[in-house]
Amino acid sequence: MTLAGRTVLVPRGGSWGARVCDLLAERGATGWVVPLVAARPLHTPQVRDAVGRLTAGDYDWLVVTSAATVGVLESAAEVRARVAAVGPATAAALEGAGFAVDLVPEADFSAEGLLRAWGLAGIEAATSGPAGTGSPSRVLVLHSDLARDTLADGLSARGHRVDTVIGYRVQELAVPEDDIAGLAAGRADAVLVTSGSVARSLARFAMPTTTTIACLGPVTARDAAAVGLRADVVAPERTVDALIGALEDVS
Repeated sequence: MTLAGRTVLVPRGGSWGARVCDLLAERGATGWVVPLVAARPLHTPQVRDAVGRLTAGDYDWLVVTSAATVGVLESAAEVRARVAAVGPATAAALEGAGFAVDLVPEADFSAEGLLRAWGLAGIEAATSGPAGTGSPSRVLVLHSDLARDTLADGLSARGHRVDTVIGYRVQELAVPEDDIAGLAAGRADAVLVTSGSVARSLARFAMPTTTTIACLGPVTARDAAAVGLRADVVAPERTVDALIGALEDVS
């Protein structure tokens, strides 16, 4: 698809939405920001306890699956654990907040990709960490309320002691009537579907068949199919740059 002169729906606002609009503008397209979902950091007793244990050094690893988790960690005086991030965007958000990142997949920025990177890095389940020499390493996975068990199960299968804590919730947002009408009228030449929650939210609305639906990787494409959305374009990896590039490559 030649993006010059096209309008592309961007499903999240804030700095992320602004960056995506800039990337689209570089290709001559117009980003139409219609926030469909938002991540809300939680400060539950479970989260406070987990953050306190990170500060105390009770964990060997912290696994972060989304940049939204940075808001959860703001109350941490320090993170006394090595940090694994699911992808470069998450790593950049952590580093921007002052947290060093020790492990990021080189490709396939998903739970499966992080597990593969974990294995390639040769991270052993036995550690000389807080639980004592030779004991299983302790891993904290902070995730959303919609997350699958892929990471926790995969790390547990490798012999790690894994704690999972819901660090943020994904909230579906109300969409203005004008935007709903514009979507139905075909204002968007293409729509970026960046997660299963975005797919579920988008499925609420009518769209003409001429609107191209571009999904951020195979997992998101499967989530879209589960709610009745076709995937006209599937990015080969879970980055916005790859998604826009895949959209551009469609004839």
